[in-house]
Amino acid sequence: MTESGKSRKKDFKERIDRLFSSVYACSKTVEAELGNLSGIKGELSGIMKELERIRALLTEKKKLSSDKLEEIGDAVEILEEELEAKRKKVKERSTGKEGEYLTALQYQKAELENYKRRTEKEKQEFGEYLIKGFTQDLLPIKDSLEVAIEHAREDENSEGLLKGVEMTVKQINELLKREGLGEIEAEGEQFDPFKHEVVAKEIAEDHPENTVIEVMRKGYMFRGKVIRPAMVKIATKE
Repeated sequence: MTESGKSRKKDFKERIDRLFSSVYACSKTVEAELGNLSGIKGELSGIMKELERIRALLTEKKKLSSDKLEEIGDAVEILEEELEAKRKKVKERSTGKEGEYLTALQYQKAELENYKRRTEKEKQEFGEYLIKGFTQDLLPIKDSLEVAIEHAREDENSEGLLKGVEMTVKQINELLKREGLGEIEAEGEQFDPFKHEVVAKEIAEDHPENTVIEVMRKGYMFRGKVIRPAMVKIATKE
């Protein structure tokens, strides 16, 4: 595995560990909240049982004494107060936790979206890295074929070979161009240190100084970036 591959593998592991930690923390919060709500539910069940008991007393046909009715009245008031207290408690928890849960979910969603974007970007960059390396390895083969074409043109008996090699180079050029390869303009251009590599100088009064007068080896750019500068001869003044 290359160093780039090891680095990406390590990065993925670290991100997965962070996601696991976030999910675990969120899960614990939900469990704790469910426990609290479960306790409130038990208290409400107790209130309901007491209400059912009182309702059963009121539906009996026998006459209830004044003391018994007073006792029922006190019990009903207490149950009303308890129910109101429970209602407020549930409302406070739902209102407060709703914001917390929403914030947590939004954070997790943002983390996931960022992770997806980073992964897609790295996949694209890694793909371009592989294509760029392949293209650089292919360029010397392309150079050799073009040299073969020049030699074949000088030999009158190599017309068939010339056509075959020319067709091969044309196919290679179309493939590389489709993938983003472009030839660096050099001859007749002003010397550009970012695109040209000077291998010779020649006194040329009919050319402006530092103008490229001959391309010794073609240069190329891949998707807007120089992957091989053009080797050039430039004009100089005596």
